[in-house]
Amino acid sequence: MTNLLALLRLLPDAIVQGQADTMILHTTADSRHVVAGSLFVAIRGTSFDGHSTIKDAIDKGAVCIVVDMDYDRTTIPSSITAVAVADTRLAYARIVHFIRNQPSEGLRIYGVTGTNGKTTCATILEQLFRTSGRTTGFIGTTGIRYDGTTQDFGYTTPHVDVLCDIFVTMRKHRVDTVCMEVSSHALDQYRTYGIKFSAALFTNLTHDHLDYHGTMEAYAATKKRLFDGLGQDAAAIVWGDDPYAEFMVQDCKARRIVRVGTNDDNDVAVEDISVGAHGTTFTLVLPPRRRTDVPHDLVITTQLIGRFNVANAALCAVTAIQEGMPPAKVAECMARIKGPAGRMERYPLASGAVAVVDYAHTPDALEQALTVLQELVPTGSKLYTVFGCGGDRDSTKRPAMGRIATEHADHAWITNDNPRSENPGNIADGILSGITDRTRATVELDRRLAITQALDRAKPGDIVLIAGKGHETYQVIGTDRIHFSDVEEVAHWNAAHR
Repeated sequence: MTNLLALLRLLPDAIVQGQADTMILHTTADSRHVVAGSLFVAIRGTSFDGHSTIKDAIDKGAVCIVVDMDYDRTTIPSSITAVAVADTRLAYARIVHFIRNQPSEGLRIYGVTGTNGKTTCATILEQLFRTSGRTTGFIGTTGIRYDGTTQDFGYTTPHVDVLCDIFVTMRKHRVDTVCMEVSSHALDQYRTYGIKFSAALFTNLTHDHLDYHGTMEAYAATKKRLFDGLGQDAAAIVWGDDPYAEFMVQDCKARRIVRVGTNDDNDVAVEDISVGAHGTTFTLVLPPRRRTDVPHDLVITTQLIGRFNVANAALCAVTAIQEGMPPAKVAECMARIKGPAGRMERYPLASGAVAVVDYAHTPDALEQALTVLQELVPTGSKLYTVFGCGGDRDSTKRPAMGRIATEHADHAWITNDNPRSENPGNIADGILSGITDRTRATVELDRRLAITQALDRAKPGDIVLIAGKGHETYQVIGTDRIHFSDVEEVAHWNAAHR
């Protein structure tokens, strides 16, 4: 139970209509969860406006409604307290952290942002810190993990109320370190507001989510919020080779800003890169940057395949070192690190070919995955890919993905990948519009059949990249979430061909 007066101190711009000295028993931004004595915060989303459910909230017993400044407060009964603020999302974030007694305080939290690599980096960090004796938790695309339990929340970064509840639960389980993905949607919607990050990592920024952000500039500015919010005692670790790296740390207050990369102007150099079918090896040249100073050259070997994973591994290794883990211990642990589920997972086939399941669902990620596999395909063998594009999402990336797939693979199967409410044929047409040679592409909207056709065609030595879903075990068609797993489809095919 909280007095509204205490909450109003969190909202300096608030205009109050009605009784301010009101007791609040519960807070929510979802009218379905309103109970008697609730404070309801109406939030405008991209497809739904919480202001439309204010009457429902009042009917269920809400005693206070928080609305946007431009909302007509005369429609709210005089018996109900109305609070108008400039941004109801921000107001809700402040209220939630207060009500739950600042649940992220006392935790060492490491946030990873970027278009690609978030899950891999957060997973690597989780393993590194666990081997150093910390009790770790993970929050990201592959679920929520702590104390041996795993839960699927369906979001890369949960909403602020759910996130705070997760922190509360983790603290009860003695978690002291949380490694989490921070999406651009989360930053824009204040889901991570109020979190004091120990370190923030930036991987890269490429074409994605422009249906939401509009432009790359707006997308970058949203990602930058993670670094803008860092305190002086935090660390900012960025992949310095990315064109947006310097923008991310511009005006950043963190005392420790470390640029990692292959270019000469980075603080930590990544050199002697070797990429193979079973992993990667590279050297981190730590300050002072003298190649003759052997103790400052750290050789890292990982089981992760692909040149793009060099960046992920290097960022995590440097972060662990910045956080006090001895470099030799970091190198030792990196050799045992496992990648996340659905990220470049290799499955030998009964035919002698190899299937690779990967989450690549952006033009850059698809190109990187195919480029890696091109280097691994034996001379004379073929590289195939099965992929699609999500419905009700950024449509401008579809032609680029079609072009990339047919330029880097010998043949591509275009199929469904969570079409949602869109016509699957229209999505496929968008992909096809970027393909010059249509003979190198087959449209098969049934994903199971598309995978089967690709695996049937593969001969010994060939590689089939099944891209887009990775760890996901569902397909969203219309409003229905249907069980579907690329990994299971590969296993079923293998079982039928042994």
